[in-house]
Amino acid sequence: MHRKFFLLFSAAIFFTNNTFGQNNFELIVDTLGTASAECIQETFDGGYVFCGTNISNDAIVVKLDSLGIVEWTKSFVGPSLEGANYIEQTPDSGYIVNAVYDIGGPFAKNWLLKLNSSGDTIWTKTNSVGTGATIPQGMANLNNSVIGLTGYFQPQPNTGLSAYFISTLTNGYLLSSKFYNTSPFGTEAYAICEAGNNGFIISAAYGTSNLSSDFYLLRVNTFGDTLWTKTYNYSNSDAGRDVKHTDDNGFIISGTVWNNTTNASNIYLIKTDSIGDTLWTKLLYNTESQNVYSIQQTIDGGYIMVGLEPNSLGLFGVIYVIRTDTAGDTLWTKNFGEQITNNVGFYIMQTNDEGYIISGAGSLNGVAGAYIIKIDSLGNVSTPVGVPEINQMDLFTIYPNPSNGVFTLEIDKRLHDDAIFEAYSINHQLVHSCKLDSKSKEQIDLSFLPKGVYVVRLVTNGNSLTKKILLTN
Repeated sequence: MHRKFFLLFSAAIFFTNNTFGQNNFELIVDTLGTASAECIQETFDGGYVFCGTNISNDAIVVKLDSLGIVEWTKSFVGPSLEGANYIEQTPDSGYIVNAVYDIGGPFAKNWLLKLNSSGDTIWTKTNSVGTGATIPQGMANLNNSVIGLTGYFQPQPNTGLSAYFISTLTNGYLLSSKFYNTSPFGTEAYAICEAGNNGFIISAAYGTSNLSSDFYLLRVNTFGDTLWTKTYNYSNSDAGRDVKHTDDNGFIISGTVWNNTTNASNIYLIKTDSIGDTLWTKLLYNTESQNVYSIQQTIDGGYIMVGLEPNSLGLFGVIYVIRTDTAGDTLWTKNFGEQITNNVGFYIMQTNDEGYIISGAGSLNGVAGAYIIKIDSLGNVSTPVGVPEINQMDLFTIYPNPSNGVFTLEIDKRLHDDAIFEAYSINHQLVHSCKLDSKSKEQIDLSFLPKGVYVVRLVTNGNSLTKKILLTN
């Protein structure tokens, strides 16, 4: 698994659709060995940036435009195994990245990186909360002034875990570092978010025995001093995977519990007030197991979540998206990913067009890497209103790819009316455009263009479908 990357050209598999002004797409990014996308954010320019890991186990950051086309990729190498789990754009259009440094050794550290708008490193800081392994899991930015970091700390291999908190200024200056040995059976922190204007809230699994745990909330100020804690029990195997501050100044916790009805792990929501007292709970399940890793409150006060759901054989997973109303009742669910491979969604956020962007890992049409999905407000990638849902990957094909300049274009007859073919350079400059005739198969001659990677787009019926090609002339 720990292969050195050697890819010079990304065979990214993707399609896009423009529905009511939205650029929706589903794609695999494997540029320079990209393997997973742990977190994704919409950027000021309408594009996206994600962080994760490549096949060499380096931390990576990838910038996409609004169509999902890769603009740049950066990798960050340490002494052993590294990976990034959270990214956020800063007011100067740069980025702050939370990562793990030297996870393969006994003294892993929390790794904070500040990048400029092009992904170049401005500074990096490594922090630990003691002698042992500091394993980061989450980051939150309080009013662009204080950064809160959390995860779990292990003094020695095969010993109990403690939740930790590190706070820094936005220039990386360390304010505090603490760990919380709150349970003799371990406390594993998974997520952190800002809690109003003063401090942070941490979501964790609190060990109640060697084989059981409860949901756990830890409220701290900016220096990590404990303000209050709460535990919540549903079953013998409860874990709070994510927490967000809600519009009513309370919190929403998402995680997993063991459901004796289904004899499986299922999704559990806890809505609390500002001091952690429970307002309502909701168990979300069907006949299969599910795991949830990310939740966000939507602009209408409901919630959107992403995780994974195994297929009917329980062998592989698909990306599982759940949309609920304000009371946690399910409005719709969606699955993404092939049934014969492992796929997982790690992060989801609502975008400015009221759709959602998802990051994870998996494979599509034989290509494995970071799985990125942009969906509309109803969870659709590319099915226009009134058009039956079909396999969007087969709507048009262009071959041979790579080519010396002459390509054959095949278009599904349902999309051919008034179709426009466009070719763009990797820098997004339009280099060729033509109107297609009524034939379903046409030749496109691009031999006049310099060799390199190009993005071709088919525009028809108000929608757009996009692919990459390689010109080798």
